[in-house]
Amino acid sequence: WYPTVQTYSFRRTIAFWGAVTTCEGCLLFLWIDLITTYAIGTPEMLYELTKVPNLVGGFFFMAGIYLSWFELINMDTEKLNANKLHYFWVSIESVTDLGIDKASYVGALTYLLGAVLYTISQVSDFWELTSGVHNLLIDWPLIVGGLMFF
Repeated sequence: WYPTVQTYSFRRTIAFWGAVTTCEGCLLFLWIDLITTYAIGTPEMLYELTKVPNLVGGFFFMAGIYLSWFELINMDTEKLNANKLHYFWVSIESVTDLGIDKASYVGALTYLLGAVLYTISQVSDFWELTSGVHNLLIDWPLIVGGLMFF
């Protein structure tokens, strides 16, 4: 039941890059608070100094969350060694058969969906939207996505 060198290297690499991209996204989110708290730049530069790093940080953060999900759904070493990777979905039974708790599966999926909703709101924030569309594409994804992080 011990993992092969290929399986161990795969998991170690995925875990590393998941942590790096999540951390990079968080650092870019902190950049926005730094800009707004200390009023760095002119008002004309505020868009480029806040919205663009917010979007890039959101993509990095979502990529890191996806990599943790990707690692979880590919815990079966036979499938790793056979180069049959799952990219988006795997049945919960195949994960629980490996001894992984259902709460880990549901928690990772919820966290990923929250990150996707948050990124939808970040992308939508680049356009001027009517009030109803703004609520649908920006406000509600932020609220629901934020609740999914708890």
